[in-house]
Amino acid sequence: MAPSEAGLVRRTIWLLRTVAAHPEGVGLSEIARESGIPKATCYRVLTVLERESWLTLDPVTRRYRVSLGLLSIVGGLLDGGGAYGHMRDVLRDLAKQTAETAGFDVLLPPNVMVVAQVPGPSLIGQTLKPVPRTQPVWATSTGKVLLSALDPETVRADFGEEFRTGAPERLGGLDAFIDSMNAVREQGYAVAYDELEVGAASVAAPVRIRGNTTYAVWIGGPTYRLTRSRIEEVAECVMKAARQLGDLLSVTGIELPSGFSEQ
Repeated sequence: MAPSEAGLVRRTIWLLRTVAAHPEGVGLSEIARESGIPKATCYRVLTVLERESWLTLDPVTRRYRVSLGLLSIVGGLLDGGGAYGHMRDVLRDLAKQTAETAGFDVLLPPNVMVVAQVPGPSLIGQTLKPVPRTQPVWATSTGKVLLSALDPETVRADFGEEFRTGAPERLGGLDAFIDSMNAVREQGYAVAYDELEVGAASVAAPVRIRGNTTYAVWIGGPTYRLTRSRIEEVAECVMKAARQLGDLLSVTGIELPSGFSEQ
């Protein structure tokens, strides 16, 4: 690595550490002062980090924050015992209560992205796949929950092509799917049964942050254990975890990466 490249990497790390030390957000001038890096250089590096969804910039306060997208990649190293660690604690409790794998998702049009997951205690459970990963909105309980919070025209604009090219005919098309969201809104949770994979089931609830539904929490497992008769029982646990996560993220100020849906 050339000296100039090594220096850029070091400056980037210093800037990330500086922003991570301010969960409430921090402005450009303060970042430059604390990091000891010239303001112009800070601005150039921060702009790239924001464009790559590692940081978010509040358009009103002009303060930078570490994004949840970055925290999901580094596994909470920058966050330490903060929001990401507490979020995983909630997921661990949920996995223990339901004896199923628990996870946390966000919309990344035209898909839904899994940003965290915790395995359940059972020997046979949902197969753990790499995180972060994207999954189709129409085949996941979190996709249903998150789409139910959007305006129908937004769903058509952002997810119409995904439905036309990927959704199975049994769903009856995008309009029928949108109509089915009424039941999701009324009951406060969504269920996917034999949809993402045959023999797999999941239940999800919306995580509301300051009035916005930006995330969803879920549990998943095999249908022989996560039976339809258990859905209502485990849904209560999932909705409780969703409320806990909503309160947590509302207080800590962890933001959604730029470009993610925030309806």
